[in-house]
Amino acid sequence: MPQTVARGRSRRPAAEHLGAVVERLAVLIGAGVSPATAWSYAAEGADDRVLLSIARRIERGAGVAEAVAMAARGRVPSSRSRANTASLDGDPWSVLAAAWFVASEAGAPLARCLNDIADSLRAVGKVERETSAALAGPAATTRLVAVLPIISLASGWLLGLDTGSALLGSPPGLACLASGLILMATGRFWSGALLRRARRIESAPGLSLDLVAVAVAGGGSLPQARQLVGETMSRFGLDADSDSAAVESVLALAARSGAPPGELLRNEAARVRRDAVSQATERAARLGTWLMLPLGVCVLPAFMLLAVAPVLIGVLSSTDLA
Repeated sequence: MPQTVARGRSRRPAAEHLGAVVERLAVLIGAGVSPATAWSYAAEGADDRVLLSIARRIERGAGVAEAVAMAARGRVPSSRSRANTASLDGDPWSVLAAAWFVASEAGAPLARCLNDIADSLRAVGKVERETSAALAGPAATTRLVAVLPIISLASGWLLGLDTGSALLGSPPGLACLASGLILMATGRFWSGALLRRARRIESAPGLSLDLVAVAVAGGGSLPQARQLVGETMSRFGLDADSDSAAVESVLALAARSGAPPGELLRNEAARVRRDAVSQATERAARLGTWLMLPLGVCVLPAFMLLAVAPVLIGVLSSTDLA
């Protein structure tokens, strides 16, 4: 049973998994459990080295935000997982560390802050899952087309055509081989760049808005809240300038209307997350069309040079026309 859980969890998007952990922490802390004990409970029975590392550091007396940040810096995802999953701009654990630090420094209600962060991480996890599903087909097609020349060469050899000698034993064959390999490499690089671009997702859209709302909930002034958020995001390696224009606009609206800035900031953060989800989904959906460019410009001509041309050269070399 533990092995099954581990395999299932490894397939879950990173942000979605962390969102579930943060949600559990929010429930425990909201019930009056101390943060250190809540982390200990969350790590019980968990097959997650990062979570276990955080719980151990907290037990030794480290601050929660620092323990989370240290564990996040120690995470090194494998090249296989990076290739097959969506790529986050910023580590979700660093997002949690920043949110926890702001809530602790500002004296804000920690449970509500964690619920807001959990909502954000679940939204990002949904984007990760949908993006990976949308990209599975185009990625598989790209890999299949890349091996077609090898399959064609093998088929020609089985049919008795000396396609290998046709490629390596004549000037036209060598020219086809060199041109085809260059085109295949170019197409692979081009397709990979398109896939990587489509996979990129912000680790927490609207994070600055959420953190300023958390800091304001602690009772501090708006300038103090903004300064705390900016310093915290820089401290934990996050983009301190993200959503700065949105924060300015919301705070200006709150000053003019007299509305509570915290609620306005949370509503704007929710809107930013919805927009990020829509944009990432549309970007993944458009990828199938964009992949036609390297397919038509590079891969198909390379297929003709590496698969069709050797067969023709082999046929011609076996007849009197040669």
